[in-house]
Formats: sequence, structure tokens, C-alpha cells
Amino acid sequence: MRLFIFLAIALFAAPASIFAQGLEGLHPGDMAQIRQSFKSKPVVIHVWSLTCAPCLTELPLWAKRIKRHPEIAFVFINTDGISHAPALTKRLQLAGLKPARSLVYADDFVERLQFEISPDWHGEMPRSELVTRSGEAQVTLGLLSDTEFEKWARRGKL
Repeated sequence: MRLFIFLAIALFAAPASIFAQGLEGLHPGDMAQIRQSFKSKPVVIHVWSLTCAPCLTELPLWAKRIKRHPEIAFVFINTDGISHAPALTKRLQLAGLKPARSLVYADDFVERLQFEISPDWHGEMPRSELVTRSGEAQVTLGLLSDTEFEKWARRGKL
């Protein structure tokens, strides 16, 4: 009985702790809902990891871009998993991204989540995707320069 109670507490405490840190779990089926929720607004979906040096370099730039472009929705997806929630939260805060919508892989079958983000994506990072109001998507793998981002932003407003 004690084991059952312990497992029940552990099962419900872990997801609650990520929500308390401002993170959402990304589960199979979520990407379609995320894309659908921004149907009439341009959105940037940025995928990153704690083990990706270019990703960490780029995070503070995203905070500046968010301030310059409030008309664009931003979603950050981390691939490290829920067990890294405290480190993810700290990194997002340091970069100035704490209020942004942030998700973290919540399924151990990483390939399924990668496929859901894009069937032809193999996990290269950072990965940035701009989806315009019309639903047209453009993807950049690697660091995204401010010049390229501003071109994106103009396209996203169309």
C-alpha cells in the first residue's frame, strides 16, 4: 500500500512541478493542436537543447526578437525531457524568455515527437520554423541571424 501511495504521489508531482516552472509537456498529438491554435497569427516554433551550444548562444537573441515583434507568437520546444525542468527553467530565465510559451519533450519515444514536429527532420538544432498567417512554413536549421529573422518577420505579417 505504501508503495502504491508513493508511486501515485510521484506520478502526479512530476507533471505538477513542470507546470509550476512554467513549462508544458509536449506529448504525441500536441503539435497539431499548437499549430492550429495560431491559425490567424504568425508563429515561430523554435526547437533547442541544453546540450546544443549554438542553441544556448541564440536564446537571448530570441528574447530581443519577442520584444521587437509582439505581433508574432513564439513557442519554444526543448528536447531534453521533463527530468531537466529545473535547468531548463533557469536557462529560460537567464535568457529573458521566462514568459514565453515553453514546452519540453514529455515522451520517451523522442523520434515520434521529432516526426510530429516535421516528418523530414532528423533532430538537427537549433531548428526555427516560421509559420505565416496563411499557413506557409519556412524552416532554418542552425543559428538564425537577425537579418534573416527580420525578413521572416516581414513575411509573417502578410
